[in-house]
Amino acid sequence: MHLKKICLVLSLVLLIPNSAYSKDYKAKRKSGDLIVEMKINRNPPVVDKNEVTLEIKDIRGRRVTDARVHVNYYMPPMPGMPPMNYTSAAQLSGYEYKATMDLIMAGPWNIVVKMIRGGKSSSVTFLIDVR
Repeated sequence: MHLKKICLVLSLVLLIPNSAYSKDYKAKRKSGDLIVEMKINRNPPVVDKNEVTLEIKDIRGRRVTDARVHVNYYMPPMPGMPPMNYTSAAQLSGYEYKATMDLIMAGPWNIVVKMIRGGKSSSVTFLIDVR
């Protein structure tokens, strides 16, 4: 009887998805009077296409939907490797900006979100570890 309980528990543990990998990767940064919350559809981000969703709010918590937004993602220089530096325009969808990053190598990547609004430019940087 004891062995049956152990088998049942192990079966349930194997069937339940690991919550650390099932939720979006999330991070938040502030730049001047803007707050940027970034979500990546994979946690951890992986070598492949990753969907990025950006929610931008002003200091009062109002959603910003009138900005031009670009996502620049690059891997820091390493000996013997060519630079990897890519930019994707983020498109407004509802109240969020969306872009796709094609991360081609595992390791550390920098994501710079550049925003232009009302003639003013600002940016925030996120650091991620791609697996």
